[in-house]
Parts: sequence; C-alpha cells; structure tokens
Amino acid sequence: MSIRLFSLLLLFLVFFPTVFFYPQDKKIVIFAEADSLPSESKIYITGGNDELGNWYNMQKMKKRSFNTWSYKTFANTGDTLFFKFTRGDWSTEAVDSNGMEFPNFVHVVKGDTTLKFRIPKWRDQVQQKIILSEERIKNKGGFVELFEGWKYQIGDDSSWVDPNYDDTDWKSINPKLNKNDFEKLEWTGNIWFRNEIQVDSSLWNIVFGLNFYCTGAAEIYLNGRLLYKYGVVGTSKEAEEIFLDRNPRHILFDKKETQVLAVRYSNHSAEKLANRNIEVGFTAVLGDMEVFTYNRINTVRELSVSQMAFGAFILAFAIMHLLLFVFYPKVKENLFYSISMLSFAVVIYTSVQNNFNNSILTSINLLTINSVAVQLSLLFGLLTVYASSYDKMPKQYVYFVIAVVFFAIQTIFFPLIGGDVVDAIFFIYAGIITVEIVRSVIRSIKNKQEWSWGWLIGVGFIVAILLIGYQVLILTEVITQPLFGIYLVYVYGLVFLAITVSINLAKRMADTHLNLEKQLVQVKDLSQKTIEQERRAKEEELARKLLEADNQRKTKELEEARKLQLSMLPNYVPEVPGFEIAVYMKTASEVGGDYYDFKYDNNGRLIVAVGDATGHGMKAGTMVATIKGLFTAENSQTDVVTFLNKSNSIIRDMRLGNIYMAMLVAKIENEKVTISSAGMPPALIHRNKSKQVEEIKLQAIPLGGPADFTYPKKETVLESGDILLLMSDGFPELFNEKKEILDYHIAKEIFASIEHSSASEVIKHLLAEVERWKGNAKQEDDITFVVIRKK
Repeated sequence: MSIRLFSLLLLFLVFFPTVFFYPQDKKIVIFAEADSLPSESKIYITGGNDELGNWYNMQKMKKRSFNTWSYKTFANTGDTLFFKFTRGDWSTEAVDSNGMEFPNFVHVVKGDTTLKFRIPKWRDQVQQKIILSEERIKNKGGFVELFEGWKYQIGDDSSWVDPNYDDTDWKSINPKLNKNDFEKLEWTGNIWFRNEIQVDSSLWNIVFGLNFYCTGAAEIYLNGRLLYKYGVVGTSKEAEEIFLDRNPRHILFDKKETQVLAVRYSNHSAEKLANRNIEVGFTAVLGDMEVFTYNRINTVRELSVSQMAFGAFILAFAIMHLLLFVFYPKVKENLFYSISMLSFAVVIYTSVQNNFNNSILTSINLLTINSVAVQLSLLFGLLTVYASSYDKMPKQYVYFVIAVVFFAIQTIFFPLIGGDVVDAIFFIYAGIITVEIVRSVIRSIKNKQEWSWGWLIGVGFIVAILLIGYQVLILTEVITQPLFGIYLVYVYGLVFLAITVSINLAKRMADTHLNLEKQLVQVKDLSQKTIEQERRAKEEELARKLLEADNQRKTKELEEARKLQLSMLPNYVPEVPGFEIAVYMKTASEVGGDYYDFKYDNNGRLIVAVGDATGHGMKAGTMVATIKGLFTAENSQTDVVTFLNKSNSIIRDMRLGNIYMAMLVAKIENEKVTISSAGMPPALIHRNKSKQVEEIKLQAIPLGGPADFTYPKKETVLESGDILLLMSDGFPELFNEKKEILDYHIAKEIFASIEHSSASEVIKHLLAEVERWKGNAKQEDDITFVVIRKK
C-alpha cells in the first residue's frame, strides 16, 4: 500500500466511521406550533440523543410561519426519541395551559413520520415563583432549575436571614446577574437574595441534590438555618474568598408548605467579570442526588482521561521533535513543530483544567494562557511549514510574528480593549495563516514529484486549524448540531497533525530504500505490466459491450412496460350530459404507479377511479394492470365499497409481495356523488354558491391489506357550478428546490382560488402551480388530476 493511499485511508477511518456503523435511515419531522410566541423569539428543541443535543445543547428549529417551527432529524427503526421545546434555555421551557412543564415528549421510531405539537405558553410567561410537586419534578425529569421568584436587596444585614422578615419592598431579579441586570444595580459588592418556595408535603422527607454555581462567595440558608458556605462572604475584596464548587450538595426541606431560601452573597470582582460578559451571580438546580453525583464523577473521569490521553499524546510528540532538533539543529522545522505541539498541549490542558478549578478568576487566567497558546501554535505551525517547504525562510514570516506579538500583548495586558473587534481580526489572521499554509502546500507539490515533508505537514496543519475553527463555531453556538454529535473536535485535528508528521518521518527514513526497490521492480515488471495492461484493456472492452447490450435490453423492456401502462388508461374521456370532465397524468419514471379510469352507461351512471400503486417501475406497472382488469370486469351498477372490498381480497390473495394499491372510486348519478377511498388523498369540492372548498377525507388502508377491513364511503350532491377534484399524492407532496413540501393545506388553498373555470382551465391552473412550486427540482412522484364540473 502506498503512503498516499495509507494516509487517505487513515483520514477516512478517523473522521467517518459512524457513516457505516451507525446508519440512520428514518426521517422524523417535528412541528411545534406556539399559541404565544414573543416577537424576535425562536423555538428550540433538545432531547436525549446526539441529534437532539443530549439535553445540554438547544437545537434551533426552522421557522415555517410566525408561530410554526419545524425540526428534521434521523433515527433508526426501534429508537425512542425523548425531547422538549424551549425558546433557548430552560427558563423559557414550553408549559401547558396550566403553567406546568410538559413531561418528555416521546416517539418510538417505526418509519418516516411527521409529528405535530401545540405549545400553549412558556415558563417565563406564567411562572412567577418556584413550586415543587411530585408531578412537576417528574415532568422535569427529576431536575428543577430555581429561576423564578428571587428578590434582592443590596447590602449585608443579618436580619434578612429571618424567614419571617417582610421583604415585600424588595425587587425581583434573576440571580444569575448577567451584564444587563448587573448594570442596573447600585453595586457595592454585597447583596442578599430571598425566595419563598412552595413545597408539596410529599417531598418533605426526600433528600434532594443541589447544584449551586456562583462566581463569588455565598452562604445558603433554608428557613433561617445555615446550610452551606461557598467560600467566605466579605464586605471587601480582601476579606472575600471566592469559591466555585462543582460538586453537588444535599438538601432536605422542613415539614411545611412554604420554605424560605435565602442567599447571602458577595462578589467584589463583579465589574471585572461583567466587562467580560461573565455572569456575576449564581444558578441553582434541584434534583436527584444520586444522578448529580454520578454525572459529576462521570464528567471528572471523562475529562481526566481526555486531558491525559490527548495531552500526553501531543506532549510526547513535542518532546520527541525537540530531541530531534537537539541532536540535529540544522533541521529547524523540528524546533518549530515542537513549540507548536507544546502550545497545543497547553491548549488541551487549560481547556480541560477549567472544569476542575474552584475560582472564576483562575478560569480567567487559564483562558488567557489558552488564548496565547493558540496564537503561538498557529504561528509556529506556519513556521514549520515554511521551514520544510523553503530553502530559506520567506520574508513574510516577520509580519506573522509581529501580529502574534500584538495579539499576545492585547490578550495579557489589555483583554477588555477591542473585544469583538480583536476577535474578528484574529479570526481573519487565522484564515490568512490557513491560506498561506495551503499556498505553501501547493508550491511544495508543484516543485517536487514525491510527497515532501512540507506537503504532508501542511495538510496536517490545515486539518488542525479547520477543526479548531469548527470548535470555535461550536463554542459560540454558531453550530448547534455538530457532525456525529461530537462536541470536542479540535483534539482530533491535533491527533491527525501528529500522525501526519509521524508518517513523514517514516517516509523520509524509507525514501532511499523505496526508490531502490522501485527501480528493480520497474525493470522486472515492465514486460509483465505491458501484457497485463493489454489483457485488462480487452476485458474492459468486453465488459463495456456487455453493459451496453444489457442497458439496451433494459431500456427496451422499460419502454414496452411504459407503453403497456399507458395503454391501461382510457382512450378517451366520456361525455356525460350535465358535466365537464378533464384529466391529466405525468409519471415520475418510465413506468409510473398512478392510474385513472372511467365507466359510463346510457343510464347516466358514471364511475370514476383514481389510483396510486406503491413505487414505480415494473412492479407498479403490474399492480396497475391488475386493478385495470378488476375495474373493467365490474358493471356500472356496482357499489363503490363492494368493489374496493372485493379488490382488496383479490389483490391480497395474489400475494404480490410488498406492493399495494391506493384507490379512490367515485360514483356519480345525476347530482348524487358517492365516494369511497382506500388510502388516497381527500377529494375536494369547490362549492359555487359558498365559494368554499369542501374536503372529503376517508381514512383507510390501501388495497392488499387485511381481509376484514371495510372501506368507508360518503355521499354528497353536486350543484350547478360545483367542481370535484380527484388527485394522487404527487401534487400535495411535491417538493421544491429547497426540499420543502407543498403540503395538503396549500393544495386546498390553490384549488380554492379557482373560480368560474372550466374543467380544463382548472387543470391548467393546477399545472401552472406545479411548475411554479417545483422550479428546477426533479419530480419524484406521479401527478394525476381528474376534474369534474357540474354545469
């Protein structure tokens, strides 16, 4: 196997294994219709799998109308989907008309389907205080966020801990204290929060877990009793000790309905944090203690493994190449690559370590180190490519060094200056580095026939930078649904970079040996290759001719089948006194599955049939031929339900396999119309007097199903000017270029817009709408119209 093929195979195996091992073939489209949606709001969905965000990441739905949104996902047959709706976070979760959160919406995947849900209200619109009951905790999956009902008072007074203290003049606030809320306060560094929580008696003796995250110092009191301290609350920065506790604590409510939760809080670094858009308050979540503990242990284990595995892996490469430079200093790319990989190792360490420290200020310092490490890793990655692709370092490298010095100074000494502007400039800078690496790679390829050190290292750095950029888009929530549900992607880019360098090391060491072997093998195999090439050429020519013959045979068979299928359609449209009749059918492939037919006698009795066989091609043609024979054998006096029941039994007994026939039969005698349907779209009647469209929807299974099924029917009357439309599902289920479906309600609206038209003009109008909606998209299903107008 050549090194080129090996590298491509390695890339394929690293990034795309789930395509083969985890196929997801069923499409589920979820619609949410909100009764009350604030302006500029969006609807999000989250659930219990990677596609739905694993309850942590909110997936934005697609806006269909002002209050209707949709989300498309894929799953395997047998999978169970659990999900909920929000407007972006759990404080805006969907609730029922009573203000109670819904339990998890559940769907067991059996096939492609569309789900529709109505959302009466949202949590922030109805809930003004925290109410804990068994039903609510169950609906919330065992966890309740303590968002609502908090009041505050600036200052520090020990009397405020008293549960009987009158706090009616205190103002309400979200205790997270984001930048907007914080700037409205006359902040002194100390603040108290109070909340009256309603607790059902069934929960009094249950031990709950409490996750309390704060960026300052806090003391938590329940009914005047001190529960926990998080750091040391102080009246000055010197007296304060900030503590960020990531471990859950337990809480047991007293035996009374109203519980008073009070939080004494201080944060004398609040202005510094707010300027960085960091929340300066706290969040609290109540839930199952065992689950909280398990999640924390699992998180620590996974992060520790990631930190050790990926960090040590990258660090090992950094040390190895540093030693290579020490022993052979002429190869400068080893030094540059070592610094780049060391910087990447620092990035991994600081990213993971943020989940273990107990101070938000430490997190800020780690973030600073992380940012500088990213800047250095990109710079020395570019220098590595330059050193391996050029005999002499190009002059432009100086500009990249100056840029990194600028970014490092801004990050360390002036982090609050520039903000988004500096971030945007850095992203542009990273893009320029990527382009420069690509240019160097292309130059290396043009100048050298064999893969060079610079070429393959350049590819490694390109992949690493692209995945780092992808990681940034995930962290900034520009991308809310990562490929394959992987949220930590940049480390794979670093691993790929390390692997490409290893391949190059092996390649450079083996070049001489491989070249010698190639020369010997080329001489020996020259004659054999010539013979083999001639033999392959003859085999390919024979295979081509056989393929052409087979294609010609299949084309001829399909054409004959198409002619047979078209011959099943009536040669003419009957002329019935008092009625205008027009028809249209266009198949989506050589042999379609749609069918229509008429039966008319001299007594003025007209029977109209419209059908749609499953699939297309020869199988569909076979089913059409079968139903044609059954319809022709019936007389015009046959009852429509009797005909469908008999056809269902005959088709089932024929055992045609997984082939069925949807069919609608309409019997017209003077003004009276009798309709029966077997799985076809509803018949539509445009009433001339009321200018309204009446929908006749008869739900039933297609022909070929269970033997004991009786098909429904409905009778109505056609008055002068009324128009009856019978159609296959190819029209309402037509897709446009954006893969949007026309849908049945729009088809009904289109038909309703037609007034004072003949039957043929109705079809022309419908076909114009078909072309307008479809555009350049391929027609994927047959379209059939039968229009009958009462004169």
